[in-house]
Amino acid sequence: MNKFRRGRFAAEDGVAAVEFALVVTLLLVIVIGIIEFGIAFSQLNVYTGAAREGARYAAVRCAPDTTTGCTNALIAARVSSSAVGYTVGPGSPTASIACSATTIGQPVTVSWNQDFHIDIPFIPGLANATFTKTIRGVFRCE
Repeated sequence: MNKFRRGRFAAEDGVAAVEFALVVTLLLVIVIGIIEFGIAFSQLNVYTGAAREGARYAAVRCAPDTTTGCTNALIAARVSSSAVGYTVGPGSPTASIACSATTIGQPVTVSWNQDFHIDIPFIPGLANATFTKTIRGVFRCE
């Protein structure tokens, strides 16, 4: 019986190790993909919140930081400080209109183009890929 078993199953030695290697590789690619998309989604949420903060800042005419008017540089500085450590760009946040006493109630939109980097190994097109999305925040002028 032992001779029969050894002869019949001898060719299957190491099959479990090969199957494990194939499954672990696929599992790691899936886990890394989940992590990378989770990071990108977290960045998207932070940038969206920063855009809303920039739009709110533009809607109240950059108060209380300026009395000379609200500039795109002031709005970009507010957006960058609200982005919690993430780099804003390559575009620069700009307001669609300058809020004033005559524009009360009109929507002001702060927007810019933002790059997102995703790096999932072994998947063509997603290994060190960069996607660009327009980030927007809207508030009504006060």
